[in-house]
Amino acid sequence: MKRMAYLTSSSAFSKLMLLFGLILVFSILSGLSGLLIGKLYFDTSLTELSGIIANPQNAEAINFMKFFQLINQLGIFILPVLVYSFFVSNSPGAYLKMGKKPSAASLLIAGLVVYSVLPFLNYLADINQQVVLPEIFSGIERWMKDKEYQATRLTEMLLKTDNPGGLSLNLLVVAVVPALGEELLFRGVLLRLMKELTKSLHLAVMISAFLFSAVHLQFYGFLPRFLLGLILGYSFVFSQNLWVPVFLHFINNASSVIIYYLHYNGYIKISMESFGTTPNPVYIVGSLLATLWLMMMLYQKEGRFVV
Repeated sequence: MKRMAYLTSSSAFSKLMLLFGLILVFSILSGLSGLLIGKLYFDTSLTELSGIIANPQNAEAINFMKFFQLINQLGIFILPVLVYSFFVSNSPGAYLKMGKKPSAASLLIAGLVVYSVLPFLNYLADINQQVVLPEIFSGIERWMKDKEYQATRLTEMLLKTDNPGGLSLNLLVVAVVPALGEELLFRGVLLRLMKELTKSLHLAVMISAFLFSAVHLQFYGFLPRFLLGLILGYSFVFSQNLWVPVFLHFINNASSVIIYYLHYNGYIKISMESFGTTPNPVYIVGSLLATLWLMMMLYQKEGRFVV
């Protein structure tokens, strides 16, 4: 007997509330599970464990922080979407657009986009860094800078390793799981729900990109991440296959992890932050034009513009 998906005909708003409820429940459960495992592993109090996670002082603590990151990503992004799709569709794989293998050409274009857009992304990042809020919002600006510093420090602690095993673990934590989880949520589900709510595909792509950038709580990287969200969104819309933005997302994150590893261990001179950066306006404009051309190629290759 074919399974019945009980919420297929529910309104988009009801589905959105269900999704947010699942995210809340699973994020709490995953967070508590991670803390409980850490408490037993370190044989310490929850208060001391929170300090270990926030400020790891040794390799053991850093590895646990990576494990804690994985547990949270599972609870915030992956499990809620899988349960949600089970309730709203008789075929979750088809609903999430993951049932078909993507074409090699689409994956190649997606990979090239990661590098073609880098100069323009870094240009946007420079603009973003120069934003100064009015004095009345000085408290908010301090909070944003603190969040930016914490995120940068966390990233550096996660990525520092001098062996291939550590690099493989970093690729899993920073590239594989986030690429899959974030694309499941933001493109696989939220983009579709936003289209149902707004009746506009382009607005849905923009809203999902905005949420994708905002959820990282890094204001001074908002613009380049928003643009990346637009590219991920349209790569999904054009290809009608979630594996395409997952691959693009993975290549983007994995490239940063590998470049950091090579620079940290002295194999290359260029740093992760300066990779793809140029002050030459010709290269910056060319970066944007090349990316638009590649996205047009993806559209022409797939010939679709629906969700």
